[in-house]
Amino acid sequence: MDQGLGLWVAPLAFIPGMAILAISTTARYSQLLLFIVNNPERFRLRKQLPLLRYALVSIYVGIAFNAAAAIAGHFFIFGDELSRTLAISLTCLGAMALLSAATCLIMDTLSSELRYFEDLGDS
Repeated sequence: MDQGLGLWVAPLAFIPGMAILAISTTARYSQLLLFIVNNPERFRLRKQLPLLRYALVSIYVGIAFNAAAAIAGHFFIFGDELSRTLAISLTCLGAMALLSAATCLIMDTLSSELRYFEDLGDS
């Protein structure tokens, strides 16, 4: 594969997977928020909302970095060496944003059961 072609196609390959992750995280965030609104006695579950919100922001930032990397990689085809460096850097930043989102989602998953049962114990 031509290196220039790979520089703008590779970041685009990450975007559909990140979009699916954003959809599922948005659904989880919305369901938790609705549950808390309908059950105000479960106030401890609110502690999970910032983790999910931060995960969503990280996913969106990752998508933006990968889209920008694809644009920069496209300009490398025309011989701009700076675009190559920029495309690689933006792709790495997109991967770091995805790693950040994954960390938040792991923390949410590990703590959700504990918070749920703590909250039930106080009822």
